[in-house]
Amino acid sequence: MAEGAVVQALIKIRSAFGETALPFLKEFIKKEAALLLELPELAKCIRGELDMINSFLLQVRSKIHSTDNEVLKRWVVRVRQVAYRVEDIIDEYTHNVALLQDQSYLIRKMREAYNVRTFHSIATGLKEVSDEIKQLSEMKTKYAEYFGELLSNSNANTQAHLSRDGSLHTVKEGIVGMTVEMDLLNSWLAPYDLSRVVLSVWGLFGLGKTTLVRKVYESMKEQKSFDCYSWIEVPHTYNNDVILRQLIRDLSEDQSQVPGNLESMYGSKLVDILSGVLTNKRYLIVLDNVWDAAAFHGISSFLMDSGKASRIIITTRTSDVASLAQDTYKLKLKPLGDDDAMELFCRRAFHNSNKVCPPHLDDLCKQIVRKCGGLPSAIYAIGNVLAVREKTEVAWKIMNDQFQCMLEDNPGLGEVRSALSVSILFLPRHLKNCFLYCSLFPQNYRLSRESLVKLWTAEGFITKRGSSTLEEVADEYLMELIRGSLLQLLETDEIGRVAFCKMHDIVRDLALSYSRKEMFGLSDGDLQTDQKEDVRRLSISKCNKRVGSILEFPRLRTFITTNGGAESDLLHSLIQKSKYLAVLELQDSPIDIIPANIGELFNLHYLGLRRTNVKSLPKSIEKLTNLETLDVKYTGVDVLPKDICKLKKLRHLFAEKLIDRNRQVFRYFKGMQLPHGFSHMNEIQTLETVEATKDSIELLGKLTALRTLWVENVHRVDCTKLFASLSEMENLSSLLVSASDEYEVLNFDSFSPSEMKLQKLIIRGCLENDTFDKLVFKNLGFHIKYLSLSSSRLGNDPFPLLAKNMKNLIYLSIRKWCCAEEVALRKDWFPRLTTLFLGDMKQVHTVVIEPSAVESLEALYLVSLTAMTAIPTGLELVGSLRKLVVWGQSDDFKLEWKRENWEMKLRHVPEIRI
Repeated sequence: MAEGAVVQALIKIRSAFGETALPFLKEFIKKEAALLLELPELAKCIRGELDMINSFLLQVRSKIHSTDNEVLKRWVVRVRQVAYRVEDIIDEYTHNVALLQDQSYLIRKMREAYNVRTFHSIATGLKEVSDEIKQLSEMKTKYAEYFGELLSNSNANTQAHLSRDGSLHTVKEGIVGMTVEMDLLNSWLAPYDLSRVVLSVWGLFGLGKTTLVRKVYESMKEQKSFDCYSWIEVPHTYNNDVILRQLIRDLSEDQSQVPGNLESMYGSKLVDILSGVLTNKRYLIVLDNVWDAAAFHGISSFLMDSGKASRIIITTRTSDVASLAQDTYKLKLKPLGDDDAMELFCRRAFHNSNKVCPPHLDDLCKQIVRKCGGLPSAIYAIGNVLAVREKTEVAWKIMNDQFQCMLEDNPGLGEVRSALSVSILFLPRHLKNCFLYCSLFPQNYRLSRESLVKLWTAEGFITKRGSSTLEEVADEYLMELIRGSLLQLLETDEIGRVAFCKMHDIVRDLALSYSRKEMFGLSDGDLQTDQKEDVRRLSISKCNKRVGSILEFPRLRTFITTNGGAESDLLHSLIQKSKYLAVLELQDSPIDIIPANIGELFNLHYLGLRRTNVKSLPKSIEKLTNLETLDVKYTGVDVLPKDICKLKKLRHLFAEKLIDRNRQVFRYFKGMQLPHGFSHMNEIQTLETVEATKDSIELLGKLTALRTLWVENVHRVDCTKLFASLSEMENLSSLLVSASDEYEVLNFDSFSPSEMKLQKLIIRGCLENDTFDKLVFKNLGFHIKYLSLSSSRLGNDPFPLLAKNMKNLIYLSIRKWCCAEEVALRKDWFPRLTTLFLGDMKQVHTVVIEPSAVESLEALYLVSLTAMTAIPTGLELVGSLRKLVVWGQSDDFKLEWKRENWEMKLRHVPEIRI
C-alpha cells in the first residue's frame, strides 16, 4: 500500500511545478542561484523516479502484501517515508511561492535574506530526498535476489489465491440462511427461457456468493440438468487464451477429443475449437469473482447462444459487473440475520458437541457474532478458531476483547483477510487513499457524502477531470467505492444522490490495520505508537487530558474528532506541534476560543468548527491562505471578520447561527453579512447562509462561481437586485431564499438567467399567485428536482403550475401554505415524484390522487392537515407507495381509517405510521 503515499507525492509535484512560479525566485533571490535553479530539475528527477517505483509497486502489490521477506518490507517502509517527505517539502514550497507572489517589490527586498534561507532549505531537502530515492532504486539491483522473488510467475497464483471468496462455509453441510436465494437461483436455471441468459450474484466480500453458486452448480451437475459445465475462477489479471483452454477442457464430453497441442494454440484457433465443442449444447458456465466488465466481455463473446437455455453465472463484488446480467436475473446477497448468523456460528464453534451454545457463553457468543456483521465467511472462520478453544468464559472473553487484533494476525482467519485484501490491493490507485480515509471514523459511523467530498478534496486526493469540479470528481470516487461494495449505501437524499454511507465493521477493522501499518492514519486505540514521526492522520472520538499530553505528531496532516472529542488544551497542543495540518475537524467539541497562532498552520485546507462554542475568529485566520472549507455553522460566531477576504482559495463557507432550536419562530436561523472585499473570492462555491443586507446583495452579484447559496432575511424591496444577481450564476444548482418574515411577499420577476441548471430550490415566504408561471420557471423549471415551499399566506393552489413547469420533480414539500380546500393531483402531473410532504395546510380538507398522477411515489407525509377528515381519494391505487406517515390529524380521520380498514387496503405499503 506504499503506492498510496507515492501517488500523493506525485500529485503534489505535478501541481507545484506545473505553475510558473519559478521566475519570481530567479528575479528576487540572487544568492544560492545554482541550487535554486536546480529546483525544477530536482522535482522532475524525483517525479520520474517515483513514477518508476510506483509502477513497480503496482506490478508486485499482491506479493509485497504476502511476503515474509524483511528486506522487502523495510524497503517498502522507506519508500513510504520518502514519499511522505516529498509531500511535506512540496507543500512548503507551494506555500512560500504563493507568499512570494503576493508580496510587493519593497517587501520582497526587505525579506530577501529570509526568502533565500527558506528556498535554500527547500532545495536542500529535495536534494536529500532525490539522493535517497536513487539509493532505493539502486537497492533493487544490489538485492536482486530478493526483488526477483516479487517478479516470479507465482504472482498469478497469489492473485488467484487472494481472489477467492472467503465464504467457504457449509457447502457440504448445507447453507445457512440462503434458502430463498438458492430457490431463486435454481428457478433461473430452469429452461423456461431458451435463450442464453447471464445471471449475476453480487455483494460485499465474504457474503457467500461463491458458496451459494457452488452449491447450485454441484446440484445441477448431479441432476445432469445441462450437457456440459465449467467453473472458471477469473483472476484480476486474466488471459483470454488461458481461459479458453480451460473452457475447452471442461466442456468437452470426450477428453480424448481435446487436441494434444492445445497449450500451443492461441486466439482464433481456440475460438474455433470452443465453438465446435458448444455446438447444440446446453451449457452452464460460472465465472467466479469477475472484477471488471472487460473480463466478462472478453469471455462472453466466445460463448454462442444456440437456443438451448444455456446459462452463465457471474459472481462479483461490484455493481457495475453485476449490471451485465439481465435486469430480472440479478441477485444481491445481504448479510445474515441474527438468528441465521448465530446458527452458523454454533455449527462451527460447537460442531464436536450438540452444535448448541452453552448457557454460560451465550452473551459472549452473541457479542462475537454481532462483530462479524452477518458475514458468513467471518462467522465460519471465527467459529473454527473458537472450536478448539476451551469452552470457558475467560478464553472466549479474550477472543471478544481482541477481535480486531485476531482479524489481523490469527492464521485461522487468513481467508477473511485475503478476501478483503484483494479488494484493497487491486483498487484503482485514485481510490486507495479515499477508501483508507473512511476507516478512520468510528465503527458504524454514518459517513456524510458532503463531508467526505470536502475532506478528500482538502487532503489532495482528488485530481481534475475535464470540466468537472474537484467536488464532482470526488462524488464519482464515492460512487465507485459503493459500486465496489467497499462502502455500504445507507441513505440517499431527496433527489437520489448518496447522502450517507458506512463501512462494514470487518471491512473497517481490516482497512484500519492497513492504515496503521502504512502510518496513513490512526484512531483512538493507537495513540501510543513509537512511530510518531511518520503518522499522517489521527481520528479520536473521546478525549481526556492524557490524550493531549501524548499528542506529539510533528508530521500530522489530519486531525478529526467525532462525538465532541477535542478540548481547548488539545487544540493548543495540535497547533504547536503539528505544523503540516491540512484538516482540522473539531465539530461538536467543547471549544470556545480559537488560538491566535492557528495562522501558523500554513497548510490548513479544512477547518471544521460546527456546533462548537466558538464566538469569534482570530485575525490570524487571514494567514490560512490555503483554506478551502471553513465551517462555523451553529457556533456563537455573529460576524464574519473582514480577514477572511484574504482567503483566496476558499471554496465552501458555512456560517449560520441557530436562533431557535425548536424552530417555533419563522426566522429560526440567521445568516451572516458578507464583509467588504468578499467580492474578490473567485473560488467560492458554497455560501450557507448570507443575510440579505444591501451590501451583501451587492457583493453576491460578483460571486458567479457559486453552486450553493442560502440567503435569508429577504425583503420585497431586495428582490429585484437579489434575483438579478442570482441570474448571473450559471453554475447555481442549490438555492434557498427565505423572507424576512412570514408575511413578506417575494417577487421573482427579475430572476431571468439565460442558462442555469438549478436542481434544488427552497422558498420560505409568501409568493404571488403566478410565481411559478414566470419566465424563469417556464424556461428552466424542468431542471428542478427538489422543491420546498413554506409559509405563503396568499390563497392560491400551486399544484397546476408546478405540474405544468416542473415535470421532473422528485421531491416536493409544501408547508404552512394557504391553499384551496381541495388538493388534487391529476393524471400525468408528476411522473418522477418519489416524496410528497404536505404539512400545516389548515384549509385543506380533501386530497384527491388520480390514477397515474404520481406513479413513482414512494413516500407520502400528511402532517397537521387538521381540516382533513377523509383518507385521500385514490391512495390505495398508488402501487409504488412504500411509506405513509400521517400525524396530527383529526379524530374523524382516525375513525374513518379504522372503520374502512385502511390498514388492509394499503397492505402493499411496508411502513405506515398513523
